[in-house]
Amino acid sequence: MVVSAEDIRSLVLEKLQPSLDAKGLSAEDVPDNFDLLTEGVIDSMGILQLIVEVEARFGITTDFEELDPENLTIIGPFCRHIAKKSLTVNR
Repeated sequence: MVVSAEDIRSLVLEKLQPSLDAKGLSAEDVPDNFDLLTEGVIDSMGILQLIVEVEARFGITTDFEELDPENLTIIGPFCRHIAKKSLTVNR
């Protein structure tokens, strides 16, 4: 299954909507460089749960070894990395 970064972003923001609501943000307000961890939307355990959720939803397994750890919690790089990996997994 090829997954787009936008598909992943939609799922992530849907899952995090209660936390975004608490901060007065809508999905449309979240910029590409939004850091979910430093903005207090998610914690480190939440990141792991989110990864598991994304992998289960789209039927893919991703390796984050190639992703700069600082970008793991930033919405844009996180979503693009998973989308890119879904292309290589499905070839």
